[in-house]
Amino acid sequence: MFKDLKIMHRLGIGFGTILILMISLGSVALHQMGQLSDLTRKMYRHPFQVSNTVQRVDSNIIRLHNAMKDVALSRIPQELQIAVLTMQALEEEIERDFKAIKRLYLGEHAMVDHALALYKEWLPIRDEIIMLVKDGEPWRAAEIAKGRGAAHMELITQSMALLNESTQYEAQIFFNHTRKVRRQAFILMYWALGLAFTAGLYFTWLVTRSVASPVQEIVEVSDAIAKGDLHRQITYHSEDEVGQMAASLRHMLSGVIGEGQSIKRGIPIVLWTADTELKMTYINRAAATLAEELTEVEAEGLVGDYRVDEVMKDEDGLCGIMARKSLLYGMQNDMELYFRCADDVRCLRCVTSQLKDLTGQVVGVMGVGIDITQRIKAEERLMESEARLEEAQRIAHLGHWEVNLETGLATWSQEFYRIFGLEPAGEPISREGLKKIVSPEHFEIIDRILGAILNEGRTVFEERITLPDGTTRWVVGKGLLARSEEGTPLSAFGTVQDVTEQKQAEESRRTLEGELRQSQKLQAIGTLAGGIAHDFNNILAAILGFSELLEDEVQKESLEHQYVEEILKAARRARDLVKQILNFSRQADQTLTPVFLRPVIGDAVKLLRATIPSTITIDISLGEGPEKPVMADPTQIHQMVMNLGANAAHAMKHQGRRIAVTLTQGPLPAEVMGRHTDLKPGEYQCFTIDDQGCGLAPETRQRIFDPFFTTKEPGEGTGMGLSVVHGIVKALKGTIEVESVVGQGTRFAIYLPTVDAAPPDADAPDEAALPTGGEHILLVDDEEAILSATVSSLQSLGYRVTKSQAGDEALGLFQNAPDDYHLVITDMNMPNLNGAQLSEKLLAIRPDIPIILLTGYSDQIDEPLAKKIGIRSYLLKPLARNQLAHAVRDAMGPGSQPVAVTMEVPENKVP
Repeated sequence: MFKDLKIMHRLGIGFGTILILMISLGSVALHQMGQLSDLTRKMYRHPFQVSNTVQRVDSNIIRLHNAMKDVALSRIPQELQIAVLTMQALEEEIERDFKAIKRLYLGEHAMVDHALALYKEWLPIRDEIIMLVKDGEPWRAAEIAKGRGAAHMELITQSMALLNESTQYEAQIFFNHTRKVRRQAFILMYWALGLAFTAGLYFTWLVTRSVASPVQEIVEVSDAIAKGDLHRQITYHSEDEVGQMAASLRHMLSGVIGEGQSIKRGIPIVLWTADTELKMTYINRAAATLAEELTEVEAEGLVGDYRVDEVMKDEDGLCGIMARKSLLYGMQNDMELYFRCADDVRCLRCVTSQLKDLTGQVVGVMGVGIDITQRIKAEERLMESEARLEEAQRIAHLGHWEVNLETGLATWSQEFYRIFGLEPAGEPISREGLKKIVSPEHFEIIDRILGAILNEGRTVFEERITLPDGTTRWVVGKGLLARSEEGTPLSAFGTVQDVTEQKQAEESRRTLEGELRQSQKLQAIGTLAGGIAHDFNNILAAILGFSELLEDEVQKESLEHQYVEEILKAARRARDLVKQILNFSRQADQTLTPVFLRPVIGDAVKLLRATIPSTITIDISLGEGPEKPVMADPTQIHQMVMNLGANAAHAMKHQGRRIAVTLTQGPLPAEVMGRHTDLKPGEYQCFTIDDQGCGLAPETRQRIFDPFFTTKEPGEGTGMGLSVVHGIVKALKGTIEVESVVGQGTRFAIYLPTVDAAPPDADAPDEAALPTGGEHILLVDDEEAILSATVSSLQSLGYRVTKSQAGDEALGLFQNAPDDYHLVITDMNMPNLNGAQLSEKLLAIRPDIPIILLTGYSDQIDEPLAKKIGIRSYLLKPLARNQLAHAVRDAMGPGSQPVAVTMEVPENKVP
């Protein structure tokens, strides 16, 4: 019943009769009790809440540092965004905790302000790292994170540790002050009780029992809490002030223990403690999860029964050793340990240290482990990424470089060394070292590029370099200048790429484009040549036909007969020239025969003599004795002589000098064989033309055989002459060499392989007997001159001829009397109905009718197609009379019975 009374009521009843002094002393004692209660509340606020807040800030600082590393290591925008959001959440929590510390901390606020200032100084470093990652410079962000960022974080951690120690120190001061106040309260109370002993002994005993006992319990609990025993409980319950104070203290203990346990369980790091026998006394949630995977024992069963080395079982067994060293020697051990779990191997950075109470007595050991598995994997991925980057640079021939402008040291990538043909160095290179390993040419290029970057802030360059082995390479690159926040240049960096293959491909492409253009020009020439050939062959057919008829009408020894022979020679040469044009345009087949060069070159020189100025003399020496022929076309030889002679004359057009033409026969000289290994050894005809002209410069001599290349003025030449000569020589399996001295002259030497063949028989008759006949021939041609000449030639051979100038007219004649005709000779190119169409219609009427198809040139039909239609013979104009005679007999077949007529015809031979 007395216990339920308020303390003031008890004192009023017990000491109602005591003097005013006793009341005053009691009031003072109550005041001291109030101070004790206030100090107790402050102890709750200061040593626990402030300390826990400081520890939470320290933990968040570590997590913030890890998040900063994640920002530096991020490679894609999503990873960067997640890391930045994580940092922002941690920063908000840290700022709230700093405000709480500043509000609750009872010591000097300078330490709090210092820690807060260090934290705020870190924020610009964070912003710089984020900006570097966003700007695509993660490697620089990583360097800052590992350098200035890590150092600044260490300063913040140290400051928080000092603040935590200061908190504990202030707690000890408040605790001592509490004990002092307690002693003062008891002294006053004992004085009052002593004075009133005789009057209120009974009531003093009751008051002491009801007040002193709960206060003593509170003090003992407070002392235990100060020593670290958070599990002590206050059993006193009452409605009085002491009971309220006990309830407040119980609530405080509950909050402290709950919050502490929540923090220890909730932090994402492994936390455990062990006693002096290294038996586990506490593990948080993260440690419990790890321990259950390692031991397959529930977490509740691990505390108190298992030792550290039995619970925290890393692959190397080092965790137990670290705990023992920390316990025995007071060492703080820090190592990276690997724990093999069910599904993965986890890497923890573990720290062990002694665990002491407030009196400094060692009570056990504590271990903390931070899971750095993801960081290790990220570092491995970074190394793999760097390896892939290096391989990609090697494939792309792309190297990078950086020059530290403060130290003057240059750092090059592996590919950069390979591009410049140098052995990679393991460390940065100084300017003096650079001079020793690169050529003066490369050093000048590097110095020029670096100067451009310093002056302009950036540069783009393309250079042609020569490697130590003598090879030439092309490189392109870019360079940039990095500055500090104040604008001071810090470094220059950039890339260099080997583009030699691209340059070569581009040069090849230009060459192919040029060749394509030349091919198109040649194709155009061929098309033009085909069109000219048809009309020109028709003209030549008339000339040859009438000349051969005229030759029969004049006496052989007469002057007129000689004139006719010259006409025939010119016409035949013109015919061969048209054939050569078609050969050049790839629209006619080329036939090679053994050719003796002396008469062909002699005839060509005669023609050349008539085409060049008389101020230029020609010396000719064609040799004597037996001569071996070469496999060629006489027209080609004639063309080579004319082209080379015309060039020689052009080189001497401003001064009359000499052209020397020689022909020798003998083995191929050894020096020529050495320069042209594709030539076969043996006898060769060497044809040379020397002039005393202006000569050729070396750069001109390299291109003289290119199609359409010419040094002549516009209108003086096409640039095709020497190209044609070169093509003819190569087609005849020979070679051509050029010697020239500027201002002295030029010498062309052509080597052609010889063959074994008998020389022409000078005593052979000029013409064999021509086959004749009396059959009826239908002759069709739209050219009147050709028609007349051919009719006369056929009639001179004994044939009956019906002529027609149009295909449809000839078809009508044949339809009226198809059995009257033994042979049809038709031109190809005619209006309305061409030769092929006419032949198809004639064969439809009479399938056995022999047909000869003549053409000067046609792109609509060739010999295989003509044979497929049923045409008996396909011949090219112009035809000599002997060719026509044999073609007619061959077309009508062996069953026909020609009438033999011997006729004398003029010589039909090309020299």
